[in-house]
Order: sequence, then structure tokens, then C-alpha cells
Amino acid sequence: MSVQGYYHGQGRQRTKEEKKKHPLPIVDPGALAEPSGYLASAELSAAVDVALTLGMPLLLTGEPGLGKSRLAHSIAWELGLGEPLVFPVKSDTQGRDLFYSFDTVGRFHAAQTQGAQSDPRLFLSFTALGKAILVAKDRDERMDALGPALARIDHPGTGAKRVVLIDEIDKAPRDVPNDILNEIERLSFHVPELDTLDELAGARFSLAEGENPNRPIVVITSNSEKGLPDPFLRRCVYHHLRMPKYLRDEQDPEYLVTVEDIVSRRLGERFGDKGGSLMSDAIALFRHLREQPLGYRPSLAELLNWLDLLLPRSSERGQGVPQRLRDLDRARCYDGITKCLLKNEKAQVGVEAVLDAWFEAQA
Repeated sequence: MSVQGYYHGQGRQRTKEEKKKHPLPIVDPGALAEPSGYLASAELSAAVDVALTLGMPLLLTGEPGLGKSRLAHSIAWELGLGEPLVFPVKSDTQGRDLFYSFDTVGRFHAAQTQGAQSDPRLFLSFTALGKAILVAKDRDERMDALGPALARIDHPGTGAKRVVLIDEIDKAPRDVPNDILNEIERLSFHVPELDTLDELAGARFSLAEGENPNRPIVVITSNSEKGLPDPFLRRCVYHHLRMPKYLRDEQDPEYLVTVEDIVSRRLGERFGDKGGSLMSDAIALFRHLREQPLGYRPSLAELLNWLDLLLPRSSERGQGVPQRLRDLDRARCYDGITKCLLKNEKAQVGVEAVLDAWFEAQA
């Protein structure tokens, strides 16, 4: 970000000279989330292997911003299984929604409109877990009978294994996890809206009993906002993701992923070695803020965004890279902290004094 800023809010447009001197940044929002840059601890890797070996869903809990959702993308990328099929859970999610959605209102209107087609298959769409079950099997007559509904999932013809991410299941009504227990375990579901068609009446879409090499890999995340039913937990492999340790702490060196390791992997080329002074200062301040009673604890994802803001990208290298955090313009530094790290009005009250004291201690 240029010191002059891109937007002034003063009721005048930028001149051609200003646009040329300070062009708008070219941003790739997904750059910090590339699966090739994901680092998993030995414990997390072990949890994934247990889930793969047993064919059970992997349930990840932990505070937001620790990479729970990105793990599914890392697994899919590392195992060469394409993009994961993602289902974001909402407060009104029902059990069937993980498998398919049906436009009941649209079909009703079609049935009432002369000349309109009301074939239920036109109003059926398969969602993440339903797609994974269908794609895991070779196409057959029963599947072909789905017609336009099948065409929308781009079935490859032969069975394929996929990764399914059921994201933030704790947002769903409490009965939803119990509703999908058997379906997730057996990977089987029924679409009652198709029962009016002779060729699909009563049909269940499921994987064959026993071993199946294309059984989907299911990752379920929860921010631990509310408890999940014990019967649901018993049918999952469980791992609680904690905030990584810091490089300076005493620790077991065996494959321990630190905050510095993650930052270095994501932004290392812009900071140099992971022990670089600017990066060390920024991580130390991030840790300090998390330990303060401010009412808001910034996440690891928010740290990465803040560091992304602090350092110029390759296209802006001409501005130079400061050696220490205290070398940055103080107002700019405060702006970045309040906009990227402390996203709570109460947390921002009095934080300037906390920051001033921290900077003074670093002088």
C-alpha cells in the first residue's frame, strides 16, 4: 500500500499522473490460501491418516482462522483428487441439504404454467456429499435416468474419489448431525421428489457394501460454538486444532509446525529468513495482542493478512522494505492493526496505549 493511499474520499477523481505513479494494486485473494503452502503438524497428519485408514469422517474443531477448512484443500491437492466439494453449513441447513437441493417453488410454478416442463429432474441439484457419492461410482442405467440433474455434476464416466468439506457444522440446528449419521456412515441417500418417476421411484443412491476405493474423504469443521451430539462424535475421527507454538518457545523439535514456519511458507520470500527482524517483530506484537484482555484475539489467518499488508509485493519493491516494525510509519501501522487484527470496537478502545507501550519497550 502506498504511503499516499489509493482512496481519499475528498470528492475528486485521481489524475492520469496519480494513476500512473500509484496504480491500484493487483491482488490475488487466494495466494495466501494455496494448498501447496499448507503446513500440517505431525499430530494433524496422523489424524488425517487415521481417517483415511478407517474410512471415517475427520472432525476438526478449534478457533476460527487456524486452517481447518484449508486442510481439505491440502488433502485434495496432495492426493491428486481435484478441488474439494464444499458444503458451507448455515443456520437453516437440513440433513438432506448435504446431498441435494430441490427447487420446490420453481417446480410448483412450472406445474401451474401451461407449456412449462415440470419434470422433477429439472429442479434437482446435487450438493457436495451427493456429488461425491454419485461420482464415486461408474455411470449406470439408474444414474443415467437422472438426466439433466446428472449433467449438472459433470460425471467423468468412471468412478472417481473426491474430498468433501462440510464446513462449520456447529452452525446447523442440533438435530442435523444426528439426521445425517447413517447417511455419512453408509454414504447413501434417497430423493423422495423423484418417486413420481417410475424409473427412479424409491431409488437410493449409495456406494456398494464393503470396500470401495472411491469412498469419499469427508472433512467436517466446527468452530466449537456449541457441542455436537455424542453419537455423531463416535462416528468421526476427532482432532482439535490449536494455535501453533512460537519459534522462541521451548518445544519438541520433531516435526513441530510453528507460527514462524507458517508465515515463512506463505510470505517467506517477502520477509527473507523466518528469523528476519521485521517478521519477528510483527509476530511478537501479534502474540502480545492475543495475550491482552482486549476482548478479541486475532487469528492466524488475520496475522497473514496483516503481514500481507505490511510488506510491499514484488510490484512495489521500489518503496523498500523496513528492517524493524518500529521503522514503519506509526499511523499506517496502527491502521493495519485495527483493520486487520482487532476487528472489534471494544478491543480498539485503549489499544493505542497498549501499542505505544509495546513499541517503547522495543526501542
